[in-house]
Amino acid sequence: MKIERVTDMCHPLMVDCIERINNKVINAHNAPMRLFESGRTHDRHSMLIQRGKTKDVVSRHLFNIKNDPPLFCTAVDYVYYDKKWSWNLRDSTIQSWFILFGNLVLDECPELEWGGQNRKSTNYCHFQLRRAILVDNLDKYPCVAP
Repeated sequence: MKIERVTDMCHPLMVDCIERINNKVINAHNAPMRLFESGRTHDRHSMLIQRGKTKDVVSRHLFNIKNDPPLFCTAVDYVYYDKKWSWNLRDSTIQSWFILFGNLVLDECPELEWGGQNRKSTNYCHFQLRRAILVDNLDKYPCVAP
């Protein structure tokens, strides 16, 4: 199954963050991080649950733009990439890049939450729009978010 990497199904505020991350973090710091996943279909999400890749029944990656109001993806995953994708946090170089990248992204996009902010979590690849940002922008972007 093809991994969704396009931003068409992302919330407009998330699209803005993705552009800033790509231009002002990845390009400016020559970071070996790439957008791995943005929107996720319900079928793909069900498959990830079945394979044990996620336990979350409700995901901020889900989208349904035909919904009224639309359900936009409000989360993205960025993963270490050096000729191949890697989530290997036992590799100190990769772990260091995840941590540095997460902090650089938060500096550039304070409207995001990062899965590595909580020391108990190692979901270093995950970024999502803060719920308060979504609520504050409902008049401009009427949508639903999980």
